[in-house]
Amino acid sequence: MLTSFRSPWVCLCVWVCGVSSSPVLPRTEAKVALENDMNVLMYGVLQFSDSLHHMNQNTEAKLARITHAITHTERLVQKLDQDTEETIRSERQIKDRLSIIQAETAALNIQAHQTKRLVYKVEQDDMALKQKLSSLEATLKRFTPDRKQALQATIQKHNTHLHDLMRWTEKQRQQLENQNRQVAELQKRINRSV
Repeated sequence: MLTSFRSPWVCLCVWVCGVSSSPVLPRTEAKVALENDMNVLMYGVLQFSDSLHHMNQNTEAKLARITHAITHTERLVQKLDQDTEETIRSERQIKDRLSIIQAETAALNIQAHQTKRLVYKVEQDDMALKQKLSSLEATLKRFTPDRKQALQATIQKHNTHLHDLMRWTEKQRQQLENQNRQVAELQKRINRSV
């Protein structure tokens, strides 16, 4: 690479200094001093051009590295933008799901509360019926046979209703337990989502 820079300078040196076609010509002191000055000057010019050449190569290499680093950084920024958008979308989906789960939990809590109140009322009614049955049985002992038969039919009817009511109460209890399990499961899902 240096030869391509030096050859024009060498030609210039030869032209300025002059090469005599005759081998032996007397030189004067001034001419020799001028040639020495020219040689020093030309050597300096050659050194300067060589330094410029190296500086140019270094600058090009640095620019290439900087360009590569900028391109790499731009790619990273684009990837970060995409990752951020995906994270925002995922966060929205999680919030939406969480809202749905919370609404379902609230509805199940309301339903469970209503079922508890209903079961409590049925249990109270059951106790009242049992007390009435006990009272009726005591009264029945004092009645005549015809009246006893009529009361026994009524008692049988009440017993049937009572058994139906107990079955219904048991069914409501099972539904309440299922709802409580669902509420507990939804609360676990909410805790895991958060």
